[in-house]
This record gives sequence, structure tokens and C-alpha cells, in this order.
Amino acid sequence: MSISVRSGPLAPGIAFITGGARGIGNAVAVSFAKEGAKGIALVDTLSDSALAEGKAAVEAYGTKCITIHADVTDETQVSQAVAGTVQVFGRIDYAANFAGIAGPLDATVDTETEKWKRVININCTEGRVPQLRSIVNCASVNSTQAGAGLSGYTAAKHAVLGITKTGALEAREYHIRVNCGFLRTQILETKESREDGLGGDSAESLWGQFEARQGRRAMVEEIGDVVLLLSTPRMSLVNGHNLVVDNGFTICET
Repeated sequence: MSISVRSGPLAPGIAFITGGARGIGNAVAVSFAKEGAKGIALVDTLSDSALAEGKAAVEAYGTKCITIHADVTDETQVSQAVAGTVQVFGRIDYAANFAGIAGPLDATVDTETEKWKRVININCTEGRVPQLRSIVNCASVNSTQAGAGLSGYTAAKHAVLGITKTGALEAREYHIRVNCGFLRTQILETKESREDGLGGDSAESLWGQFEARQGRRAMVEEIGDVVLLLSTPRMSLVNGHNLVVDNGFTICET
């Protein structure tokens, strides 16, 4: 009986990551770097210093990394980011879409229309990056359940799940997949979140509730590793799936 032995890096290709400067997006980039990615493009709207910090975290593992300042709600900027990545690396093998904002913590009836639209526009651009192998989208636990006071975010994440499933049917050969989970990142500490009343003590209170229900504080590296695996041929039959990575958050009723 012959034994098949797998060797070599898990993800030797080129990764294109939106929201890649910090938080989950950067953790995803680092996971790709650790597992042999030849090149990584970090796409974000954050400051040059934030992008430089994210780039340094990736390059610490010997992977070539470029940073691109682009707004995912702007089709032209996204197209230019994709073209710029292909110009440098020749191709894109994996796309991980982690650009997103939480939006205001308001009752649906009190949510300002423009703020609601902004949450939808940023979070629902996921799954549209043309590439060659795999797309992983960030759906959040709010793709499967509601979040009181987060109507825009909940609607957006339900939409991400729908976009992912539809895209998976339309492009099965690309193995389009989705990841879902809730953990502590800078999403509630951004300028937009502070303006919407989600920073500081408000954020700490929310994190306390979420982490109690989840059982423990999740680490961004744990999500990064899951996204990496979903992107590889070893998960080739997983397509259009909403993989909940939450330590039981969504099944805990307390």
C-alpha cells in the first residue's frame, strides 16, 4: 500500500487581503506568511503608519509584502489595487476580505440612513475580487443571528453570506468560502466607531458580554489560521460554506 505524504508550504501563492493593516485581516496575512506565501498585498484605508506596521508583521516571516491604500467601496480603487498586486506578483491566488465597520449602536428606528448605508457599502463589497483559487469572506456571527442595536451590521453580514453562496455557485472552480466569528479586534476602536458611540467604555462593556458568552477571549491568530486552511487545496470540497469559528458563541443561550 502506497502512502501519500504531503510536504512543502501550505499556501505558497499570492494573497490579497482587504482590511489587512490590523486586526483579523493582518492576522490572516501573518498566517499566510508563516505558511510559505510568496507574496502578500495588504489593502486598507488606515494611515501609512498602520500599513507599515502591518507590513512589518508580515515581512518578519520573510514574505514579500506590498501595501495599497484603497477604499473597498470605490470600484476604481479596488480595480487599481488588484492590478497593482498582479503587476508586482504576476497573479493572485487567495483573496481574504476583512474590510468592515460595525456602525452605530442604535435601535433600527433611530439609525441614521447615511450611517446605515455606509455599513452596508463597506461590508458588502466582499467576495468580488477577481482571482484564481480561493476567496474567504468575513461574515461574523451576525450573519446567522441578529444583534440588537446593530441593524446595519447585521443586515450587511447576512448579505455577505448571500453573496458568498451565490458566488460559490457561479464560480465553483475557485472554491469560494466564508468564515464567521466574533473576537476582539480594533473594529470597535476605529474613528468611525468612536464617532458612533462604540469606543471606550461602551466597547469594553460589549466585549465583556461577548467574551462571557464565548467562554474565553479569542485570538486573532486563531481566525487567521482558519482562513489560511480554508484557502488551501486541502479544503477543496468546502465551497459556499459559512464556517462558524466562535467557541460556541452562537449555541450558548446565556
